[in-house]
Amino acid sequence: MSQSVPLNTFDTVLSRLDTDSLKWDKYKGQDILPFWVADMDFAMAQPIQDALKQRLEHPIQGYTLTPDALPGAIKAFLSNEYNWDIDPEWLVWIPGVVCGLSASCRAFAKPGDHIVVNPPIYHHFFDSHESSQTIDRLPLRCGNDHRWTWNLTALEERLQQGGVSLLLLCSPHNPTGTVFTQQEVQSLMKLADAYDVTVVSDEIHCDLVINPKATHYPTAVAAPEFNERTVTLMSGSKTWNLAGLNCSFAIIPDAEKRDAYKNALHSTVPAVPPLAFAATEAAYTQGGPWRESLLTYLWQNYEHIVQRFADVAEITVHPLDATYLAWIDANNLNVENPQVFFESFGVGLSDGDQFGQPGFVRLNFACPRATLEEGLNRMMTAVESLRVQ
Repeated sequence: MSQSVPLNTFDTVLSRLDTDSLKWDKYKGQDILPFWVADMDFAMAQPIQDALKQRLEHPIQGYTLTPDALPGAIKAFLSNEYNWDIDPEWLVWIPGVVCGLSASCRAFAKPGDHIVVNPPIYHHFFDSHESSQTIDRLPLRCGNDHRWTWNLTALEERLQQGGVSLLLLCSPHNPTGTVFTQQEVQSLMKLADAYDVTVVSDEIHCDLVINPKATHYPTAVAAPEFNERTVTLMSGSKTWNLAGLNCSFAIIPDAEKRDAYKNALHSTVPAVPPLAFAATEAAYTQGGPWRESLLTYLWQNYEHIVQRFADVAEITVHPLDATYLAWIDANNLNVENPQVFFESFGVGLSDGDQFGQPGFVRLNFACPRATLEEGLNRMMTAVESLRVQ
C-alpha cells in the first residue's frame, strides 16, 4: 500500500513549551526528556486539524449531541478493521476510557463484590472501583520468551472461590504490549461465562498494532457467543493523538447492561465536548493514511530501541506487538529504583511499580527519531556509569 503521508512527517520536532503540556511540564526547567505518559509528540493528522478549525468557525461551543454521521463512521471502521458488525445503538459516548472503567464498576459490580485485574496493568485499573468493592490482583504470567499473557489456571482457581462479578481487561495490553491471540481470548471468555462474570475490555490501543505480524481480535469478535456479558471500551485518542480532547465510547450489545451503564454515567460523568466529537469523526473517516504511516514509524522506533539494547546485559526490552510503550526489565541494573536512576541522567520514564511491577520502566517512543535517539544515548550513559563504578 502506498503511503500518502511521508514517514519523515514524524521526524519533525515540535516544541511543546508554553502549551501547558502535562508530559513536558513535569520536567519544566530541567534537562530531562519526557518518555512517560502515553501522549505522542506528533502533530495531529491534517484532516483532524481542518475539522477542528471548521468547528471553531461557529462561535458557540455548547452542550453537543453525537453528530449524526459519527456512529456510522465507527460502524464502518470496525467492520473494515475487525470484521465486526455492530449496531450503532450499542454505542455509549463517554469523555474517556478511565471514567468508562469507573462507570463499569458502578454498573456491573455491587457493594462487597470482587473485581479482577491482571497486573502489571495501567494504574487506573487499581483505583476505578467503589470503596465498597475489592480489587483482586491476579498477575499475568511472563514466559521464557518474555511474552506476557493471562494466567488462566490462577483465574479459574479464583473464580471457583466465588464473589467475583467483574473482570477488567486491557487488550492490547498496557504496559506489556501484548496482543492476545483469538484462542487466549476465547479461553478467558469461557471461564467468565462459566462463572457468570461480566468482562469489560479496555481496547484503547487496538488501532495501534505496530507489529506487522500481529492481529488484534476484539474480545467481542474473538468470542461472539459471549457478547451478552462483554463491554468494549474504545477511543481514537491514543491512535490519533487526541487524548486532551476527551472522546471515547463503550460498545455494549446487551440492552440491559447498556441501560445499567448509562445509569452509572448519569450525574457523574460529563458529556463529550463538541471539539472532541469533530476531531473523532475526522479521525475515523479521514485519518487512515496518517495512521498507516504512523504504525510504520512506531515499529521502526521500537526496532531501534531493541537494537540499541541488544548487547546490554543490564536491560531487557520485552517483545511488543501494540502500543508505543516499550516495557523494559531493568532489574539487572541493581539500583533501588530504575525510574529515579534514569531520571538522574535526564530521561523521564514511567515507573514499573505504578503498574504493579517494580524493577521495570515503561518508555514512550511516540516521538521523533532524533528525540528518541537522544534519550537512548542518555540511558546508555547511565548504564555505563554503573559499569565504571
